[in-house]
Amino acid sequence: MNNQPDRDESGGTPRNQAGAALAIAVGTSLALLVCLGIAPAAAQGTGAAAKTDHWDFTVSPYFWAAGIEGTTATLPGLPPADVDMSFGDIVDDLKPSGMVFFHANKGRLGFAADIQYVETEADSKALVPLFSGETLRSTSFVLSGMVNYLVIDDGRASLRFSAGARLWSVETDLKLSDGLLPGRRITSDESWVDPIIGAGGVLDLGPRVFARGWAYVGGFGIASDITADLFVGLGYRFTDSISSTLGYRWVKVDYDSNDFLYDVRQEGIATGVAFAF
Repeated sequence: MNNQPDRDESGGTPRNQAGAALAIAVGTSLALLVCLGIAPAAAQGTGAAAKTDHWDFTVSPYFWAAGIEGTTATLPGLPPADVDMSFGDIVDDLKPSGMVFFHANKGRLGFAADIQYVETEADSKALVPLFSGETLRSTSFVLSGMVNYLVIDDGRASLRFSAGARLWSVETDLKLSDGLLPGRRITSDESWVDPIIGAGGVLDLGPRVFARGWAYVGGFGIASDITADLFVGLGYRFTDSISSTLGYRWVKVDYDSNDFLYDVRQEGIATGVAFAF
């Protein structure tokens, strides 16, 4: 487990985390611009797409094998519990997780929605000897809505800038096993909304093969102290309207409100199929 940043006396994450994460996202977006590619839409059309006067729609169901690493609150007065489930743990104990993307584009303007359901479970011994072990079961439902604007579409690569909001609904079930203190179970749930901004695009690598991805950042202390979302993958077009993508998604969120702490990273392989119409 990586060391977590020191918190101030109020329990919040230092504000410079937001600036650092924003710099990372901006840097990633600039890298995407340089590479002319990688976007949260399924394989988009070529340069003619920016000139069409009708709406194009894409629905993309995905499966996400997501692990979890970070910290979550335990009991008042006790330190947070560290949790860590690696990719190897995912293979051994896969939990149901998935995503569905919806995109509607007309000319340079577009709208996008992203629905995620992620269920993970991880073990820790961070509170030994107070407790002999901890098991965290985390269930998160995330709904994002964004407005996109196409800034590059040269027939081979497209790039869109995006801005919107992301709704988080997270439930944590923490089981503390007997140690010096008697075991107990702690269940918490919290919902919040983060503003998000970012960029992404598609880069054709051949007649049927393409690269795609995105970089988003948000929170900025309005709800989460910071949240970031990165994806990169390779895709294959079976037809003009059906394609598939295999890639890797990394999501970070640090939310701390009253007794609810959810400072985690979730990452893993994501694969799915896109249907355009």
